[in-house]
Amino acid sequence: MRVMTGLGAVAASVLLATGGAAAAQAVHEGAGAEMPMTCEDGEAHITGASNRIAVQGPCRLLVIEGASNIVTVDLTADAAIRVRGAGNRVTWRAPGNARPRISSAGAGNVIRRMR
Repeated sequence: MRVMTGLGAVAASVLLATGGAAAAQAVHEGAGAEMPMTCEDGEAHITGASNRIAVQGPCRLLVIEGASNIVTVDLTADAAIRVRGAGNRVTWRAPGNARPRISSAGAGNVIRRMR
């Protein structure tokens, strides 16, 4: 599965794989997961490695701690992204020309606007 092709593709793949609706959650801890998440109370936290996660928003805060995670996220206009770890790739979408406050600590993290 390719997460970068769109949030809808990820959600559809999970629904087909599980045979029903995927449980929404705002926190994920673990490794190797491919899943959608929903921002509950405007926040999503991902801890682990090698996850492929599509975060459906709108999120005002996304926190990633770990390595080699691939994350797409829908943000609010006044959002923040905090990444701690190495080799994480975050692709974000925000309304209009809004840009999130970004904090990145670690080698090789890439955080960019969705095209």
